[in-house]
Amino acid sequence: MEPVKGGSLANPPETVAAVLKAAEPDRSVASWAVRFAADLEGVITVLSGMSNVEQMEDNLKTMGDFKPLRDAEYDMIDKVRTIFQGLHKIPCTNCRYCVDGCPAGIQIPDLFAAFNEKKRNKEGNTADADYAAFEVKADACLGCGQCEAEC
Repeated sequence: MEPVKGGSLANPPETVAAVLKAAEPDRSVASWAVRFAADLEGVITVLSGMSNVEQMEDNLKTMGDFKPLRDAEYDMIDKVRTIFQGLHKIPCTNCRYCVDGCPAGIQIPDLFAAFNEKKRNKEGNTADADYAAFEVKADACLGCGQCEAEC
């Protein structure tokens, strides 16, 4: 399990961050994902990749004084999940494990990111221009399933 989903749960869309911040203004957005993972039955260790000292300190703060999620917090997480599902068609974390094995050389996570950006339909959206710039496009897919085995 990757609790912060490749960083996408640490920097979510504003609509998601607003829900989490309204519930606990002093808690980081990323801490919710770590608490959720740590609160699952049978989990004894939560691994979270960190890129800087601030993230490490946040994880230590979250787990040093660990508080299991309350029912109302699970309800809020369900609300956040619904928002996420409405924003992203493809839940790719950009791990890139699928890229090396692709016989067509498709940069799959980049294509997914462009698709998700287009779906969000935000002002200043550059998804069409980003897609046009791809050297190998989605229609080059051979349907071999190699990427599915890695995902």
